Amino acid sequence: MAMTAVLLPIPATLSPAFAEPENEEPAHPVVVHRISPDAIEEDSTLRVAGEVINTTDGPVEDVTVRIRYSRHSFTSREELDEFATGEGWQPNAQGPEEEFEGRLGPEGSLEYSLSTPVEDLGLRSNGVYPMVVEALDGEGDRLGAQYTFLPYVGDEDVTALDLAWVWPLMNAPERADDDTFLSEDLHDAVTLEGRLGRLLAAGAQVPLSFDLDEDEDLVEELGLDTTEASPDPESPETEESPTEAESPVEEAEEGPVETSPPPPEATPEDEATEDGNDVEEDEEAPTRTEGVPVTWAVDPGTLDDIRRMAAEEHEVLEGPMEAPAGTDLIRYGAPARRFLPADTVVATPYAGADLAALLRNDMNADANASLRLARDAVRRSLDLEADGDFAVPARGLMDENVQALFSEHGAHRFLLRESAMPAASRLSTTPTAQAPLPFEEDVDEEPFALVADDGLTKVLSMPSHGPGESTLALQRFAAETAMIATENAGDDRVLVAAPASDWDPGQEFASGVLEATEGLPWLSAERLDQVEPAEPGEREENREELSYPERAYDEELSSTYLGHVEDVRRDVRLFNSILVGDSDPFRSAIVRLESVYWRDREVLAGSTRALISQSVQSRMEDVRIIPGEPVTLASSTGITGVLVANDLEDETVYVHLSIYSENSERLSVGDYTSSFEIDPGAKTTVYVPLSARINGSTTVHVSLQNADGEPISPQDTLIQVNATGLGTQALLISGIGLLILIAALAPRALRKWARRQATKARTEEPPTEESPTEEPPAEGPRAGGVQEPDVEDPESTDDRLDEGGART
Repeated sequence: MAMTAVLLPIPATLSPAFAEPENEEPAHPVVVHRISPDAIEEDSTLRVAGEVINTTDGPVEDVTVRIRYSRHSFTSREELDEFATGEGWQPNAQGPEEEFEGRLGPEGSLEYSLSTPVEDLGLRSNGVYPMVVEALDGEGDRLGAQYTFLPYVGDEDVTALDLAWVWPLMNAPERADDDTFLSEDLHDAVTLEGRLGRLLAAGAQVPLSFDLDEDEDLVEELGLDTTEASPDPESPETEESPTEAESPVEEAEEGPVETSPPPPEATPEDEATEDGNDVEEDEEAPTRTEGVPVTWAVDPGTLDDIRRMAAEEHEVLEGPMEAPAGTDLIRYGAPARRFLPADTVVATPYAGADLAALLRNDMNADANASLRLARDAVRRSLDLEADGDFAVPARGLMDENVQALFSEHGAHRFLLRESAMPAASRLSTTPTAQAPLPFEEDVDEEPFALVADDGLTKVLSMPSHGPGESTLALQRFAAETAMIATENAGDDRVLVAAPASDWDPGQEFASGVLEATEGLPWLSAERLDQVEPAEPGEREENREELSYPERAYDEELSSTYLGHVEDVRRDVRLFNSILVGDSDPFRSAIVRLESVYWRDREVLAGSTRALISQSVQSRMEDVRIIPGEPVTLASSTGITGVLVANDLEDETVYVHLSIYSENSERLSVGDYTSSFEIDPGAKTTVYVPLSARINGSTTVHVSLQNADGEPISPQDTLIQVNATGLGTQALLISGIGLLILIAALAPRALRKWARRQATKARTEEPPTEESPTEEPPAEGPRAGGVQEPDVEDPESTDDRLDEGGART
């Protein structure tokens, strides 16, 4: 989607047509469609055409349309303003009229056309004359009237007034974080019929094509392909890889690995853009060869919003408090990228940052960041450098601190509004736009202001979308500039026309004021970058010194509001502390929160701030410890793995892993790799040695921290470790004791066994003549101490019987 600077849409079928705003006011009874010529001369013919509409509930009879004017011109711009309201001077000279007989019913209309030779009007000299176009009924009652003007150029010479245009391409900040849009207003604004679309088409002053060429690589042309090449899914960088030894066994043998120091911060290249498109310094920029030179005052935050909207899918909130809803990707063309380089491009602070409030609350870093972001965003979006000589303070107001900040960044031309440097009270004419500013003696370029004319700004803000409104607004523009040109001011003057930042003109009016700048005899188009102050000795003190109105001070972002922004920025700082290199992905989001657009939008500002805070927390949670199953130790020691994931898509992180046992007397944690780097979308496993002293369950706390030891998650990950191997140890100890007992008793048992064997051997040995068998004892054990069974001896049986025949 982008018109970078991008601006302007391409396929109208991709989004609903955003027609010019409808005129919410009821239809006016008298509509003026055409007044010609723009500047009447003595030999011209004045022609006025339009229609009369019956806005009453009943019919009207015999309508008459006529012109009333005065032969006396206005003498001041104040008289011009008063007459435009219809409450001031009422001219009474009768001009041409046209009568319509018959009845005009409710909501009925009729067309009129009035004309008269200018010489019949009796205008006396160059100037602006009042004119009223009115409709009357048959009874002479007025049905309606339009108050407008007749700029007249007689025979007198006209001194041309130099007019320099500042054309705004700005929009309120549309994003919370980089991926979430608050509404679809910007999407509507950059269509062909949208506000920014119309401004670009009118300011370019050449036919622009909004049809997408089938052979045109829009993404490449706009530099939108900012996504880095995705790593190969089979690459080791994307696979889970341990941070220590490949095997826990090897780790146990080799010992813990030393912690690596944090990687050095990456040094950004000053000239390279975020998407890799460097500005070609030696390439000659295009210049305007026809039309009115225009200075484009762009809000780089708006350019970034458009570019982001074009780059890829994004979320849009239906309301600031509702959940996001997905939208389709829509791509726009980039005529701005092609045609804006022909003119001067100047940049506001990023997203219209409230520099005065930031500096007043000691947020100088954010104020400086808004100017750096602005420069980079213009380079990315338009492939050009904004003119650094110009400073465009938000809403055209600044104090001395803001001026000093701009000067530090190289600016010496300041675009201001009249309330910052009002005309001197003694003047009755319009002073030139250039005005000197205070400065230090050692500056390279003397600073000066270019003050936009407030009266002209109001004229450019006139309604111009409804029927006939563009004609009346163009006539008022011609009259206003003619009044300034005819003032007896003496020296040559420069008039700066700078519409409001939210300027929303009709297409006819936007194109018409530039055509009038070329066509009106009292105007001469001037390039703003060619305007210089008069030499010191030739200057007139026509303006008061630089001032910062009390009203502007009261409207600044409050200290309370900026305190809430600081709370979000602290979370952002914690998130940034784990990113590798000079990465600050929420920097532009914070600056958008500090925009002047939030001054009177407290509810929306609070909701936007909450969305950014939630986004920061969500991104922080993408760097996480993946919980595992409870760990069981089969012995007194063991190794467990802690899996850490970096789910961020485009940021490498450097984190510190903290692990401690809830009861170190029961379970202790050994040495492990505590600090390491993880690539985007990658995971890594840290192997942690554990040692249990007592059988049972112990909780281990695991957390991720930054290099300073600050936790990046409010809660620890808990790992339950169960030590069950201590029963085996008890058996082992008992077994060792048993072996000792056996070793002590074994010699005695062996001696006993030997004696038994010896006795047995003697018992089984046959008797010999040399050693007759001894008669064993009648009873009791044998000599060997072993009781032998009784055996009958047939030869001695009788000898063993007592007198009773019993055996002894």
